[in-house]
Amino acid sequence: MIVVAPRESKIDNPVRVLVAINPSSGGGKGKVVGEKVRRYLTQTLHSVSVVQESSRLKTLERLNFELNDTHFDVLVCVGGDGFVHDVLPICITYQLALMVIPAGTGNDFARTIGVHKMKYADLLDYLGKSAPSLINVGSIRHPGGESPFVQILSTGFDATVNERANNFRKIRGKVKYVIAVLIKVWKFKAIDFLVTIDEAEIVGKAMLVCVANGNSYGAGIKVIPFAKHDDGVLDVMILDEMNPIRLLLVFPKVFFGKHVGHPKLNFYSGKSVKIVGQTWAFADGEKISHLPVEVSLSTQDLLVYKS
Repeated sequence: MIVVAPRESKIDNPVRVLVAINPSSGGGKGKVVGEKVRRYLTQTLHSVSVVQESSRLKTLERLNFELNDTHFDVLVCVGGDGFVHDVLPICITYQLALMVIPAGTGNDFARTIGVHKMKYADLLDYLGKSAPSLINVGSIRHPGGESPFVQILSTGFDATVNERANNFRKIRGKVKYVIAVLIKVWKFKAIDFLVTIDEAEIVGKAMLVCVANGNSYGAGIKVIPFAKHDDGVLDVMILDEMNPIRLLLVFPKVFFGKHVGHPKLNFYSGKSVKIVGQTWAFADGEKISHLPVEVSLSTQDLLVYKS
């Protein structure tokens, strides 16, 4: 951990800032951006502590250690969607406002809140000057416990593609999801799902089921373009069984959110969603659990600095 001494600044309301850096995000981009963030914050009156360890697990352990001893107002997360997903429980437990400095390959949460193209200096200038906004947080109850998420929970074909894309080491950004689709589409078979949205049951074969709190994944793929973080509901998309050729014809439209209205796509919304089927669930790009899962909105909202 590096403790940064405050220097002279024009800010009006200094805050206690805890910076979490994932150096491996974006193929090393996290380390580069994290150092710039650290240097920039030395020019402020904020009280700043920086945590950067050799792994995500060690970073999370260190963050919890620091928060057990000291009160902080804001957690500045330097990394990608996976790292944001990792720090969510910490923000909720310690009631920290979250500021995301995007440094991953997808940065979909940063896209959704409007900060993925902002310069890190402009974002950091929000501290002490602008108030964060409340957003909803999704909650997943699964056989291994309970996990929060902010973007999209995906199952079926989406989960298969996500897992394959995560295994690419040299391919980054949206293109890795395109390649993963082309690899997996030919052998994937529709899955028998039971989906319960509030009290309504939907039974049948489907290619995938998505539950959205945010509107995109995979570096800007707008899978449920109308989903919002602050509307108090979860949006659900179910893609009915279709052959590989038809699936490939639909897929390009998803990049731009133009697939809404396709006869094989069904959209719903509700407060709670239970999904049963022989597949895995991913959320925010991270592997969560085998089904069944129950998804709802958390009773605790999250304070986030957004554009």
